[in-house]
Amino acid sequence: MPDSPVTTHPTDRRIGLLATALNGRLTELSEHAVDRILAPSGTVAYHRLVPVEELRGSCRAHLTFTLRTLTGCNSPAPATATALRRAGQGVPLPAVIAAYHAGGRMLLEELTAEARNAGHGGLEALPDGAARLFGLIETGANEITAAYRHATSAAAEQAGSPALAGLFDGTARTTEALWRAADALRLPYDGLFVVLVADPPPGSAPELGNRLAAHGIASAWSRTAGLLAGLVSVRDQRTLERLLITLQRSATLRYGVSPAFASLADCATGLRLARLALATADPAGPPVASFDDGPLAGLVVHSPDVAARMARSVLGALLDLPAEQRTMLIGTLTAWYAASGSTEEAAQALHCHANTVRQRLRRIHDLTGRTVTDPVSTAELYAALQAVRALPRSVLRCPALPRAHQQRQL
Repeated sequence: MPDSPVTTHPTDRRIGLLATALNGRLTELSEHAVDRILAPSGTVAYHRLVPVEELRGSCRAHLTFTLRTLTGCNSPAPATATALRRAGQGVPLPAVIAAYHAGGRMLLEELTAEARNAGHGGLEALPDGAARLFGLIETGANEITAAYRHATSAAAEQAGSPALAGLFDGTARTTEALWRAADALRLPYDGLFVVLVADPPPGSAPELGNRLAAHGIASAWSRTAGLLAGLVSVRDQRTLERLLITLQRSATLRYGVSPAFASLADCATGLRLARLALATADPAGPPVASFDDGPLAGLVVHSPDVAARMARSVLGALLDLPAEQRTMLIGTLTAWYAASGSTEEAAQALHCHANTVRQRLRRIHDLTGRTVTDPVSTAELYAALQAVRALPRSVLRCPALPRAHQQRQL
């Protein structure tokens, strides 16, 4: 139900009645605002960077705030949230202001038309109503500008911050150093944190920080060892889940995510584990890879020499097969694990008969001495598969253990 004017002065009440009438057409006016912003002569950046549905919701929020204010009702201003969101999306500040003014001009035209339809009383209230609307638009534009510049300057400072470098390289470990780092990065001293890494970075470091800030998630970013690395305050498990969903939905590159940790002193470990998660991520898999989703693969990359020797010991003669046969057997074993040990489901994924999968598994047993029906053998085969997937073929060509030694281990 539309809000009724709460003011008592005749002019205020007439302005409120005009605003209430426009509020009843909120959906229509939101569409008009979107059309103005996305018009051929409008803001080009919005076509490329802002989803239409999101823009529609933003227009509705700003119209709702403005019209409620004109009726004398108080409500939270959406300007800061809009600024953070557009900064995170990489929309240039002039484009954000141009879009905001386009919506304001549309609303002024509608207010003028509504005043004319209301007759003499509406026209009498129009000058004051237009002046108040102009004031709201100007205030909103100033708030957007201030919030946008503050966000980008703060993130830019963080991107080259010695405080963040000290956390990531492990040199900031005393209580005093951790407090100073948290204060410099505008992050909490304690709570729950994760480290994100991305490669290659799509743009400047502030863009990712602002994207998360628009969702109420604080972070600090820097470039380290060729990667874009971020320390993210997730506070609790629900915020962590929201972070992962946000990254999945808007990912323009691949991310590695560390396990969550409670002390800033663990940032260096978090950075190392996030790098391992990114390094072992499946290129065909989701864009966000958490270390906890595949810790064994992370262990493989962390100790490649040991992992290569283990893979050679476990798979043995299988690795010496011609490329086509080797790829077929490794693919079959991979599908069998992905199907949780179901021969039938693996066969469906491989587009072959279940008996064909069984024959290939027997062939793997003949070559490796290991069977998928034995728990220890199954674990060893899975670990070896992780090494084959994560390590280059050249590393796996290291000399095999003597066959007699392999047999003693069976």
